[in-house]
Amino acid sequence: MKSLRIVLILGLLQPVFAQDDGGDTEQGADLYYNFGCYGCHGYNATMRVPLVGDASGIMSNEALFLSYLRLRADQNPTNPRNAMPNYGADTLSDAQARDIYAYIRSIEDDPPEVADIAVMQEMLDAARDRGPGKEN
Repeated sequence: MKSLRIVLILGLLQPVFAQDDGGDTEQGADLYYNFGCYGCHGYNATMRVPLVGDASGIMSNEALFLSYLRLRADQNPTNPRNAMPNYGADTLSDAQARDIYAYIRSIEDDPPEVADIAVMQEMLDAARDRGPGKEN
């Protein structure tokens, strides 16, 4: 809860029309995977702790994203429920953080329909065919 308040306060302190410097999305993708961001955010940044689109306030602008990453180094030990690693400037440079931000902002949350995934449809059909009242 404390980190959420910090994000909200930082959001109020950021310029209304903050300009993003525009990082390198390819480099950002490499960093996203090398730093293990997918472990919580998923390979498409839509999983347990989603970041894509409007799912997270820290993605509102680049400056807020960077501020949040930097404050994690101070806040993480006081909030054991949040397993976000510490990312001080000595661990992740500002340029690298901008690249990760650019990569996440480039991801579109456009999953295929279940019916369009053959294996998933087969699993659902098999489960339905073996459901309650069905003979196995």
